Amino acid sequence: MKPPQQLASLPITADSRTVGIAPESRTSKTLADRLVVSLAEQGIDTYFGVPGGAIEPLFDAVARARARGLAHMVPMRSEAGAAFAADGHYRETGRIAACLVTTGPGVSNLLTATMSAEADRVPLLILTPQVALHKEGRGALQDSSMDGHDLARALAGCTRYSSLVSHPDQLSYKLARALARARGAPTGPVHLSLPSDILRAPAGAGALLSLPVHAPPRALDWAALEQLASALFAARAPLFYVGDDAGHGMCSLFTLASALGAAVVSSPAGKRWVGHHEPRYRGVLGFSGHDAAQRAARRADLVVAFGATFDELSTNAWTVFPEVPLYAIDEHDRFAYRFPQARVVVGGARDVLTELSRRLPAEPAMTPAPPSQIRMRGAESGQGAVHPAALMRWLSEALPADVVVHVDAGNSFSWSTRDLLRPRPDTYRVAMGLSTMCWAISAVIGACVGRRRRTLCVTGDGSMLMSSLELTVAVEQQLPVTYVVLNDSGLGMVRHGQLLGGAEPIAHEITPVRFDELARACGAAGRRVESQAELESLERGWLASDEGGPCVIDVNIDREAVPPMADRVRGLAAGVPK
Repeated sequence: MKPPQQLASLPITADSRTVGIAPESRTSKTLADRLVVSLAEQGIDTYFGVPGGAIEPLFDAVARARARGLAHMVPMRSEAGAAFAADGHYRETGRIAACLVTTGPGVSNLLTATMSAEADRVPLLILTPQVALHKEGRGALQDSSMDGHDLARALAGCTRYSSLVSHPDQLSYKLARALARARGAPTGPVHLSLPSDILRAPAGAGALLSLPVHAPPRALDWAALEQLASALFAARAPLFYVGDDAGHGMCSLFTLASALGAAVVSSPAGKRWVGHHEPRYRGVLGFSGHDAAQRAARRADLVVAFGATFDELSTNAWTVFPEVPLYAIDEHDRFAYRFPQARVVVGGARDVLTELSRRLPAEPAMTPAPPSQIRMRGAESGQGAVHPAALMRWLSEALPADVVVHVDAGNSFSWSTRDLLRPRPDTYRVAMGLSTMCWAISAVIGACVGRRRRTLCVTGDGSMLMSSLELTVAVEQQLPVTYVVLNDSGLGMVRHGQLLGGAEPIAHEITPVRFDELARACGAAGRRVESQAELESLERGWLASDEGGPCVIDVNIDREAVPPMADRVRGLAAGVPK
């Protein structure tokens, strides 16, 4: 009898890790087993998901691989939570994780989180089942084929690639194509729909192809780079703008800024890539930004933007940049044309910075930088509720430098953008491409699964009510995650947006909830903070120690404190036809 052919091993890329697989571990029962082994060879060995009938063949394969040390399964409470966790896992480790959900409502529940990952260019591998091919269009339960609800097509609108595998021969090359798209520029989520009879097919079914899983890099645009260098070195007051997709390697940006006497600002999400105490950093330009950043922009005679999305939040409705030459540096040109004055330089930020540094005049005079001009707000809390700005200031001072903070959408994002300062790059993370509430609640779980260390989520009571039971996953896994909940018994950003914009006050109130008690009911530690004095006396082990499991710190915040969101309200008003 001819031995079953193995799924082709494909080259490992920079965002994956080599997994040693013993020859005896390659024995497979079904095509699903071969798929899981192949993914392990690609460094994709972590799965977040919710089980169901149609997906069971793939869960079975993951279980068999887990017994051989080839896979790690983290069951989540919701399909959206699974994708948010995979999102957080990638941001923490640089490795793609897989989401496993069942057909029908399992896939539709995943849509919001998939849209969020696509909006933030986060690669995920989404594997969903389909009813058996011979059942399509016959009223099979949860039929998501093109003759049912066609969820592969629905996911095509929010992924880099979405396809139905309708024959065993297709699996290898469609997987290769999906992973290449996930890792290509711009990166993003990808999806394969796998009918249950394909998953259950014998391991030897289908002729498999050997295809490389990589996307060819875009070549650096040398002519555009030379134009940028000439303009930059002639500028008197250049401004460097660190956008959402700038990436690692911004340390060299500050060296170049010092040589040229340039100021550095960031978008709200680009704040992730820099240390916030760098002397030349002037803070956030855009939503909830800093006065110092706006002053630097007004003085600029040239703007160089790295990884900028030029979207509404990062530009305060496209108003923040002066009418001066603007160069947009990115590995693709997908977003540059949102800003008509932008001149595109295709290339990675790190490569462009290296080439610009090489072209500096010999021994340039390093311009001394003034002290950081980002000012912590002076809001004080009395004996009553904690002022949100005071909470952010306390976190800025109390958190160790290496603790990673995930900030949720809503009121927590507005206050954190302006008042939460972190000294090290990549210790502050947000997902504002879609501004999806609840992202951070599951993202911290995925991050902590990838790298076990104390990790923080700053969220609001509205988000926590939407997704709080993902906390039980952190309890099951005994993850050192801490949730800091801004509790004002309301949807704070909605409430203040209505007040600032003159809208009718409606639908923003929330019945008071004690999240510390909810945490204890779920098996986690819970702490309640009623005042600034209680905040100051809070044990700081829940912010720093990698020991112990999850904790929820329920902070009673001053609901009358107006978040720094006036520019957002004006941007909404600007969209009203006159």
